[in-house]
Amino acid sequence: MMNIKVLVDNTAAQGFEAVHGFSALIEADERILFDVGPTSLFLENAAKMNLNLDELKTIVLSHGHWDHGDGLQFISGKRLITHPNSFCLRYRKEAKSIVGLKLSREEMAAKFSLEEYKSPYWISDKMVFLGEIPRKNDFESQSTTFLLADGSPDFVTDDSGIAIKTNKGLVVISGCAHAGICNTVAYAKEMCGEEKVYAVLGGFHLKKIDEVFQKTVAYFQKVKLELLGATHCTSFAVQDEFKKYFNTINLEAGVEIEL
Repeated sequence: MMNIKVLVDNTAAQGFEAVHGFSALIEADERILFDVGPTSLFLENAAKMNLNLDELKTIVLSHGHWDHGDGLQFISGKRLITHPNSFCLRYRKEAKSIVGLKLSREEMAAKFSLEEYKSPYWISDKMVFLGEIPRKNDFESQSTTFLLADGSPDFVTDDSGIAIKTNKGLVVISGCAHAGICNTVAYAKEMCGEEKVYAVLGGFHLKKIDEVFQKTVAYFQKVKLELLGATHCTSFAVQDEFKKYFNTINLEAGVEIEL
């Protein structure tokens, strides 16, 4: 059995606070904090859930965007796992505003035991950090709204996720799925040597009910997905549309689910 407690999300259950971002405490054969959101809210909501993060050893950062990692300013002394490109300077294409992390690689290395992986890294016997996700299909990650410091397009190559092997099948958790949620699931299946996908949870970076959405639905139907929990950077319209096709769960700050 595994347990997921959502600490930060764009929406919140009664009694909890919301902010644009994502953070979840994942408890399987290993206990990790997956992303921390943009502020100290992950600590405040954790306290409301009677969670003690002092004993937590490992934080996994899905990618180097402020809404997933700027909360790292408010915690230290942990092991931090992420992709090496998480620390690059990056901007919004339109507004030219910064979307990267506030802390530099050097500052992170001073605060944490920093481990950077491009290749998949097994955190435990059942849990893997996927590293850099190949973008193999022809419909995801075809354009980007971000730029690197040199003005070139930023396709967020550091975007990653977590896959966990369970008795029911794979559980795949994404932060934002800039690599594409179908690419992410396909890579998780390949790395874990598992065909059965039980649940896919997290940010899917789907904003519209369009061709990409329909191809995502078709892929999830093909893998016979049993449980879907789309949140954060997934629009409310898309979240509602998913309910027509799949068994869905509502993820928001303060929610705890057992799988």
